[in-house]
Amino acid sequence: MTYRFVARDRLLFWCLIVGLLATSEARAQRGFELPDTVTRRAVDIWSEGTRLAGDLYAPRDLAADETRPTIVMSHGWGGTKALLTNVASRLAAEGYLVLAFDYRGWGESAGKLVVQGDMPDRDADGIVTVRAREIRNVVDPIDQTVDIQRAFDFIEGEPNVDTTRLGYWGSSYSGAHAIWVAAHEPRAGCAVGQVAAADSRSLAAVSWADQDIAEHARLQAIRRARGDIDPLPQGTDKAPNLNGWAHLDKVLSYNPVDDAGRITIPLLVIDAGNEELFDRHIAGELAIQRAQANGAPAEYTVIPGITHYQVYGDHFEEATRMAVDWFAGCWK
Repeated sequence: MTYRFVARDRLLFWCLIVGLLATSEARAQRGFELPDTVTRRAVDIWSEGTRLAGDLYAPRDLAADETRPTIVMSHGWGGTKALLTNVASRLAAEGYLVLAFDYRGWGESAGKLVVQGDMPDRDADGIVTVRAREIRNVVDPIDQTVDIQRAFDFIEGEPNVDTTRLGYWGSSYSGAHAIWVAAHEPRAGCAVGQVAAADSRSLAAVSWADQDIAEHARLQAIRRARGDIDPLPQGTDKAPNLNGWAHLDKVLSYNPVDDAGRITIPLLVIDAGNEELFDRHIAGELAIQRAQANGAPAEYTVIPGITHYQVYGDHFEEATRMAVDWFAGCWK
């Protein structure tokens, strides 16, 4: 199988575009006002001892003893939950509860701690006082999927959540997580993934087109295990056109398309016709084909003539309406 590589000048061009889009999107979301029909409440979710920051959106007309279908939502590579405000509030306005959250080490969530120096003796209660470094902005898909599972745990404890009608929405790298959720999270009964980077090998082949990234990842894992470099990525292995530090060996091993054949639930993948960050035909399209072959009510749709980031701009309304309609069809 071959992948189409992009030249260095094109990678630098897209790095600039991503930065500009992220900045403009963040500014737009900071100024975004919730509809009068929607409320938002900050919540804390605990994942393997780390506090995750979440926002729980709800219809304002929700009665105290009423339950509603609920959608878990998380951001893509290099994003935060702040960028999900618009789509989360739109889904809540349609009558759903929506939980959006930041992965560990991103946005308002706490990060993992790495002890600096020797570990001191613990006291009788097992307590130690240490100097530690907080790890921020690491792209670790394995940690992220665990965080998603903890988000499902959290909403199961919310009194207004209909636990028989749970779904997931993700975009970009979390669009890949939508495929993972559909294959592995038994509580999810419906999922939507847009511009889903479901084959990390293809994503890496484009982002690191100028090097043997698999060999580099292997050597980084060896150095990390031997203590020759930081135990968790900080300031290394940044994709030229993406934000954050990639935990490369984990990234390259994370390919939800390979597990799509076990999907049984309704899954919608919305792709950009001119996707430039990965080969959509061996990512979202192939995942849907494998889900359909397993009998899943899965659907693949393409917005023609647009690139990856345009799904958040001029085509936001179109993509969001597709998601709203999909969830409505799941829970008629």
